[in-house]
Amino acid sequence: MAERNIDVLVVEGPDGFDAANPNYNYFVNSAHVNGLVIKKRGEPAMLVHHPWEQLQADSTGLISVSSERWNRREIAREFPDRLDAAVEWRRRMYRDLGVSGRVGVYGTVNSGHNFALLTRLSQVMPEIEIVGEFDHDILTTARLSKDAHEIEQMRRVGRKTCAVVQAVVDYIRAGRADDGIVVTGAGQPITIGDVKRLINREVSAHGMESPIGVIFSQGRDTALPHAEGEDSEPLRLGEAITIDICPREINGYYHDMTRTFAIGYASPELQQVYDQVQEILERVVADLKAGEPTRRYQEQVCAFFEERGHPTIGSAYPLEEGYIHDLGHGIGLEVHEQLLFSALPTRNDMVVPGAVFTIEPGLYYASKGFGVRLEDVYACTPDGQFENLTPFPKQLVIPIEH
Repeated sequence: MAERNIDVLVVEGPDGFDAANPNYNYFVNSAHVNGLVIKKRGEPAMLVHHPWEQLQADSTGLISVSSERWNRREIAREFPDRLDAAVEWRRRMYRDLGVSGRVGVYGTVNSGHNFALLTRLSQVMPEIEIVGEFDHDILTTARLSKDAHEIEQMRRVGRKTCAVVQAVVDYIRAGRADDGIVVTGAGQPITIGDVKRLINREVSAHGMESPIGVIFSQGRDTALPHAEGEDSEPLRLGEAITIDICPREINGYYHDMTRTFAIGYASPELQQVYDQVQEILERVVADLKAGEPTRRYQEQVCAFFEERGHPTIGSAYPLEEGYIHDLGHGIGLEVHEQLLFSALPTRNDMVVPGAVFTIEPGLYYASKGFGVRLEDVYACTPDGQFENLTPFPKQLVIPIEH
């Protein structure tokens, strides 16, 4: 805050208990409490909350301030216009809590509502200057480096995510091949929708949620990185299958894991591409060093694939086939956090101790009817070592009874 000349942080809370608000959750440790956080430079953070949620507020460890300290009903009688009343309530709160100077604003909000509120508030409180940071703001920068407690939470989510994927593999293995598709013991085709429902049940059973959905695609759809898969399609033998899931503990830390499979067998071409994707993932991980720019690893992947005849975005962009995306991203209270493994000239990201990130090379060929992606999550420890938080094997073919 001193480096950026910001006197106060104000982090707006969610509009409801299930609202995604990573900067707010960072302060309240994902407690189910509505409110807002105020942190003055050099002082402990305060949580302004409804008194009904006192117990949840106490669990955060923040200084607790009741929002009813400023009587909303009296303010509403004095200021019949709702915007005027909201501004007056906020003005009294800021005055009493000593909010002044350069005030940085953060949190997930209704943008139009908040713009109207802050614009009017700055007019009635000339002693404050509202500051909005566009890139690498204080809180996303702070969240980049995880402490031991955060990494342990992410380690736990990683283990749970691997258990979900193992349940999928076990479910498929329990089926049998019948005329090119996978069927149950009773002879019913197993569909992509069946597998997705299994994933969702397993995610829930492990105390997690999947706010952004599940990818389970096969065949040509695997050549589109974000194709979710057609629920009605039966699982087919020999075709590439992509499972990409990113669950989190409730309002907590995410994991992000991708595996490519083929049921029963894989063509020599699919196996070759899979082996190349796995090889470059392992090479990158072996070369990871704290303090290195992330662009170095993206360039390494592009060079590796181009040497083997694959087009990459290192030489052409946009690109429909080949290596078509960046190598990885930061992860934590959001699936995609600030750290990016990209060669874009606007990015100057560095691998730092405490960073947690994905490594996910892939090759995509719609013209050949398949795509391959493998993704693990890694944590950079304080001493500059790297830990894989996705302890799950990499094997293309899922054997099945014929």
